[in-house]
Amino acid sequence: MTKPTTRQLFSVIFLMGIASLVLAVLAGCGRKGPIKPKLLSLPAAPEAVSLLQQGETLLLSWTLPSKNQDGSAAEDLVGFRIRRYVYPADEHCPTCREPQETMVNMDIDYPDPGLRIGKRLHWRDTAVERGYGYRYAITPVTLGRNSGETAYAHQILYEPPPEPVGLQAEPGDQTVKLTWQQPPLPDSMTLVGYNLYRRESGQFFLPVPLNSEPLSQTALADRGLLNGQAYEYRVSVVVEFNDRQLESLGSQSVLITPQPDR
Repeated sequence: MTKPTTRQLFSVIFLMGIASLVLAVLAGCGRKGPIKPKLLSLPAAPEAVSLLQQGETLLLSWTLPSKNQDGSAAEDLVGFRIRRYVYPADEHCPTCREPQETMVNMDIDYPDPGLRIGKRLHWRDTAVERGYGYRYAITPVTLGRNSGETAYAHQILYEPPPEPVGLQAEPGDQTVKLTWQQPPLPDSMTLVGYNLYRRESGQFFLPVPLNSEPLSQTALADRGLLNGQAYEYRVSVVVEFNDRQLESLGSQSVLITPQPDR
């Protein structure tokens, strides 16, 4: 029998070593169980997303995600990226395409051009046109510029309803009494109610009204105000149209200062 060469012996030893290593790895995997995918520690999708037509604009709002996708606290969140896709109003599948146009990168502490009220953020899209629909993607972004889970909303921009008329204000002791008139509405629109907005001198109107739900009456007494402080008010109408709620432009505003009774 021919004796094996040194090279052949080395090859056999090398292959035996590889085989032993593979067996060891398999045995170790057997003791530890199947390999599990790494849990995601990136932010979950924004919560309570809403998209509302206000006049000739679209107001996009959402709440900060409280958790990451693995259930841990979302402590690394620093902002949001908003992307948009524009489609014709007669588009058969507005959700079939991913928004690509980046509209804004919003910091949660300095959200300009948006607005943060508590844990809720608002951003208004003014570059919109009637007869087109708009799909938005809201993606949370971490300190390391990693992207979390995306939330979506879409809406067609319609002709807005007419705004209320005849807004009047009467001052009282820490109170302002307001009245207005319902505008004539097209047959295609169903009245839902009214939204009332207020601002103090030197401030701006917030995108959210004083009332949590649309008002059913054309009158309201705003109480708990400061006597001697000037307040400016305006009111809008909310209607149902094509299974969507639309809000009108704001009415002509009134400026009033509550005074103590004499």
